[in-house]
Amino acid sequence: MARPGREASKRVSAVPQADQRVDAAAVDAFLASLGRDGPYARELDAAVDTALGSIRSLSVLTEPLALDYLERQARPIPDLSPEQGAQIIARAYAAHLATEDDPPRFGARDVPVLGTLPPLRKGSPPQGLLVRVVKASRRDFELIRAVPAPVWQGFVRILTRRTHDLVPEGEGLVPIVVVDGLARVGWVLRQVDIHYGLSPQRP
Repeated sequence: MARPGREASKRVSAVPQADQRVDAAAVDAFLASLGRDGPYARELDAAVDTALGSIRSLSVLTEPLALDYLERQARPIPDLSPEQGAQIIARAYAAHLATEDDPPRFGARDVPVLGTLPPLRKGSPPQGLLVRVVKASRRDFELIRAVPAPVWQGFVRILTRRTHDLVPEGEGLVPIVVVDGLARVGWVLRQVDIHYGLSPQRP
C-alpha cells in the first residue's frame, strides 16, 4: 500500500503514547494468558505473512479509502507513521483473507459480513463510504469479527509488537488501542470488497 505524505514538524498528539514497548516477551506472556486461544492468534499472524505474499495491495476501491483514513489520522496521532499505519491495515485486511479460506483454523465458525451498503456509482465509491467503514469498525465490529475476541486481542498484540518494531528507541510509540482501531478498519475494508465483489490487487 502506498504511503501518504506527512509533515516533518512534530505535533502534539491527541492520543497518549504507549507507556512501554510491546516486545516478543510481552507478546509471549499475553498469548499464554489467553489459553487455547493464544495459538490461534499466532497462527493467524503467520497466515497473514502467507496471504501478503500473494497480494500487492487492497482493491482499487479500498486502497484509496485506506490511504484517506491514514491521512486523517496524521493530525490526532502524529506518532503513527505512514509505514506503521499501512502495515496495520494491510495485515488486518490479509487476516480477513486468511480467515475466509479456513475459519476453523483460527477458532472461527464462519465469516459474517456487513449488511447493506449503497451501490457503487459507475464504479466509484458512494458518498460517505469511509464514514460507514469507520462506524462498522466501532459499533458493529463484534458482529463481523469472525474470530473469537481473545484471538483478535492476541492478533492485535502481535501486530502492536510489529508496529513498535518499526520505531527506533526513544521515539513515541502508538498504544494498543490505536493499533486495534486501525486493524478493525483494515478488517472492515476487506468486508467492503466482499460486498462489492472486489479482490485485492495481485502482483
